[in-house]
Amino acid sequence: MSWALSIDRKTITDVAIVEAPPRILADGEVRLAVDSFALTANNITYAAFGDAMRYWDFFPGDDGRCRLPVWGFADIAESRVDGLTAGERIYGYFPAASELIVRPGKVTPANFVDTSEHRAELAPAYNNYVRCAADPGWSSKGEAAQMVLQPLFITAWLLDFFLRDPDNGLTEAPVLLTSASSKTAIALAFALKAGGGRQAIGLTSKGNAEFVSGLDLYDSVVTYDALDALDPAAPAVIVDFAGDADLNRKLHEGLVRQLAANIRVGGAHWEQSAPPRDLPPPKPQFFFAPDAARTLIKQWGPEAFDQRYKGAWRKFADAAPGYFDFRSEAGSEGALSVYKSLLDGKAKPRDGISIKV
Repeated sequence: MSWALSIDRKTITDVAIVEAPPRILADGEVRLAVDSFALTANNITYAAFGDAMRYWDFFPGDDGRCRLPVWGFADIAESRVDGLTAGERIYGYFPAASELIVRPGKVTPANFVDTSEHRAELAPAYNNYVRCAADPGWSSKGEAAQMVLQPLFITAWLLDFFLRDPDNGLTEAPVLLTSASSKTAIALAFALKAGGGRQAIGLTSKGNAEFVSGLDLYDSVVTYDALDALDPAAPAVIVDFAGDADLNRKLHEGLVRQLAANIRVGGAHWEQSAPPRDLPPPKPQFFFAPDAARTLIKQWGPEAFDQRYKGAWRKFADAAPGYFDFRSEAGSEGALSVYKSLLDGKAKPRDGISIKV
């Protein structure tokens, strides 16, 4: 029997484990046995914006409910595609489940694309699957960091370029990062520091303030109950990983006329993520990493983009053990428990959790 986390698309706290017998493969299909996947606040963002950003459309469930998108590793268990054989290791975008059936197309020695009909109009970046044996950056020892951090780091890396693009008019203002203990915020703070010391101010809860300060990545750390410590006369850009409506209102009202932009990335505070009405300008803008990647690939070319990104990723991966503790939980019950702890905001910021299926 295969298993999956089954989630109601409108009420993301309504989650259960469902089991079903594996179906027979058709010609042109491959069965991927999911071996391990990461679970972080990023996955809660996928759930919170499941309809708005079409994350729920990638892995529809046979029970009429949704499957949580995750990043991880799988092995080919069965193949009806020439050139893809059982036992091969694959990295990519999966449901929080024990298997995924894909219809590979554009198969190269390095990767393939899932050409399943329901994914044809979805963001192409999520449909690409890497063949690990041909990936010079892959190692079995590095899998935990890769699946936990790499999907978050590329978003942060793209944000860094967006903030430094002179056409966006945001090159001078200090950056306020909400949910500063989140992994994507930490990755952005790392990129800002590596790119020349752009001032980064971490906004976080009192409970996470010591952890955030200890990272030595933020120029200053301000807790949510002390926002009056922010200079109301200084220009600023918000990069919003929290998605908290009340926090956004306080920041917009406190920094009125000095706020250059509010770039919304995540929804760690998913219970309060509905945009507030009558918010003082500027209007928050949603940052969608695949669109930003397409812009840079068009500007630089695919090879240059890949080279620059991978160089930056290796530096962050090397530094990551100083920021995070990687550990795993087992099976469907482990996945369910970690998902609920993330919903409840109980996960520790140092934890880099993966599920061993």
